[in-house]
Amino acid sequence: MRDLKATVAWVTGAGSGIGEAAAIALAQVGAIVVLTGRRVELLAKVAAHITAAGGAARIEAGDLMKRDTASGIVGRIKAAYGRLDIVVNNAGLNIAERSWQQLKPEGVDE
Repeated sequence: MRDLKATVAWVTGAGSGIGEAAAIALAQVGAIVVLTGRRVELLAKVAAHITAAGGAARIEAGDLMKRDTASGIVGRIKAAYGRLDIVVNNAGLNIAERSWQQLKPEGVDE
């Protein structure tokens, strides 16, 4: 990855998994990383990992299923940094029904 010093990256779903890995990778190449997710304690661990390695991280916790929450976070990012350069839109819903039989639409053959 190229040098991203002083760029501002917003990573959603940053508390674990792919979002966590993306946030850490962006911080390692110099990006200021804004971490979003619903669980502050997980975001705090990721932020601590990033800052311990010399990176910059900011926590903006929230449920992105709520439009006002997402808009508010964008506003705070712009107020703090004046811009937003990178978005890793990793937040999503988990579905309880994971088998094809439960999910397939009517009339669709296997």
